[in-house]
Amino acid sequence: MSGLEPDTTPYNGHAAAVYALVPGASGTAFMSGGGDGKVIGWDLQRPDEGTLLATVSDAIYSLHLDRERERMLVGTAAGRLHVIDLRSKKETQVVELHRKGIFRILSHHANGFVCAGGDGILSVWDQSDAVALQRRIPLCDEKLRDLALSPTGDRLAVACGDGTVREFEPTLFNETLRTEAHPGGANSVSYHPVKPILISGGKDGNLRFRHTHEDGREVHAFPAHKGSIYAAAVDPAGRWLASVGRDAMVKLWDANDLQPLYRSARDRSGHTHSVNALLWRDGSLITASDDKLVRAWTFPW
Repeated sequence: MSGLEPDTTPYNGHAAAVYALVPGASGTAFMSGGGDGKVIGWDLQRPDEGTLLATVSDAIYSLHLDRERERMLVGTAAGRLHVIDLRSKKETQVVELHRKGIFRILSHHANGFVCAGGDGILSVWDQSDAVALQRRIPLCDEKLRDLALSPTGDRLAVACGDGTVREFEPTLFNETLRTEAHPGGANSVSYHPVKPILISGGKDGNLRFRHTHEDGREVHAFPAHKGSIYAAAVDPAGRWLASVGRDAMVKLWDANDLQPLYRSARDRSGHTHSVNALLWRDGSLITASDDKLVRAWTFPW
């Protein structure tokens, strides 16, 4: 693997670990959430000009932008769901449901979203007006760490702390697949944007690839990180697979043959602590870490 160099100076605005990254309203905009309870808005081209959008009382584990209603959903370590009006930058609603945190918030249709709870519960919500709980679906005793919606919108994947990866149809939430994936716990799930492949990463440091049209048949697996993998995703064009983990590494793979291409250094040119989240945005890879920094990366091609 060749070296991977940061594209710009770090996006430095958090006073604690950064756990969440989501796209913003425009092509180069994105938002981050961290252990300091801050939601900060950024532009890819201006790393020194972060805008504080909201502050909550607990560490932020997850974010979701509701563009239509111009509001932000914030999931915290305490299991609270905060609703922030982005026009007024005021909190309009707080719902307490999950124990042990909300690790992912994902919209599964125009008027609904789901949350992955640290209590092992998948919660289903209506967001047509004020957010309202529709269902609680207990899946396991351990944490639910990640969610992903297939490109066609007909499959919802869940990374479960009991080591399984599960798929549901996102209307009635009938389970369509359950597979033993990662001993110790599954941490991340994502769908390939142009191929019928579900990608998962876990505490075992392995990446696993399953064919979604062949009953979840595993087509490939390999050790990718030393320790837990916290996120892995293919870029929208289907060329590159990025992965990040507890070993502080940002790694890039060829999405076609899964050959290793580049990795970051564990020093001040990269991240020095666990890397918790990644986001593909406007041709750039963005990562967030326990070192309190957000970075964008350039590729030597």
